[in-house]
Amino acid sequence: MRIPHAPRAPRARTALGLLISCCAGLAACMAGAPEGPNTTVSTPSVGRPQPPSSAQAALSRDAFTPYAALGQSNDDGLAPHESSNALADACMTAAGYPNSGNLPFSVEFGPAELAFSPPWGSWGYLGTAEAEQYGFRLPPGSVVSALGIDAPPPNSPGTIPAAEQTAFDTCGALVQSFTNAVQNGSLAGIGTLTSVIYNDVLHDVAVNKALQAWSECMARNGYDYHNPQDVFFKETQNINGGKDQISAGETVSAAASQAQIAAAVTDANCTQSADLAGAYYPVLASYERQLVDASQQALTAAVQQYRAAYASELAKLPAQLRTAEVQPFGRPRWVAP
Repeated sequence: MRIPHAPRAPRARTALGLLISCCAGLAACMAGAPEGPNTTVSTPSVGRPQPPSSAQAALSRDAFTPYAALGQSNDDGLAPHESSNALADACMTAAGYPNSGNLPFSVEFGPAELAFSPPWGSWGYLGTAEAEQYGFRLPPGSVVSALGIDAPPPNSPGTIPAAEQTAFDTCGALVQSFTNAVQNGSLAGIGTLTSVIYNDVLHDVAVNKALQAWSECMARNGYDYHNPQDVFFKETQNINGGKDQISAGETVSAAASQAQIAAAVTDANCTQSADLAGAYYPVLASYERQLVDASQQALTAAVQQYRAAYASELAKLPAQLRTAEVQPFGRPRWVAP
């Protein structure tokens, strides 16, 4: 598993944890997306509002969050318990392994983290207290818990019985195939709209002004970062000796841990002094509201199409388990937050 060098659209997979890899780019990620969403917006005027208490608190109020979480969250409000996690659970149950601690499902970190998020991202780092305690190493499981997913602790590699491992691999292949199909089908328009929202925020004047102030603050404190998303990727590499490959449970030295905490605290302080989050989240909320209102018909159709595809896939599981060729489902090497 490789840590990406740019803040694009990383994918995370949860089975024995979460892993991050990098899309070739937004154009490639959204290839084949049908036309439909209305992408006309007006620039919001946000003033200097207070930043939200947390990234997740802000996202939970935004109009597009349920759509961004569709297919990933167990409680997105649009298709409850119709996620890749729920499909993996149903598959393992159909294979004879209910309540398995190994569920090969996928979730997406979108380019602007529009469904769920750790405290850091395009808006900087929210919460000095969390920065001081964890830095960029939040407790495992906190990301999936934001999606309403109760992921049990995974079994240690090598301890899974062979038959259960076969079911795990088979279900992993089936769930991934379904995920890929809906991303290029019923969810493609939502993916396109995610890209549009991300780019609108990225080019907003108020956000860029705050971003420049954040970067100057970081520079005054000895950090050469021009984008808050870069901090996480670089500091994650630093605490692992510059390696792209990161193993679950890998020991991090006390010095490396303190260094990344110092970077996170500086990030949090600069986010506050630059009012980056205070600009970013109102702008994001405005663009989301405008685009959801303008594209409601297309979004409603996407939800209906996704739910129909999920129901069809669920009904086919028993037959697919009998005929599917076993394909190893790669084990994540890094447990992400």
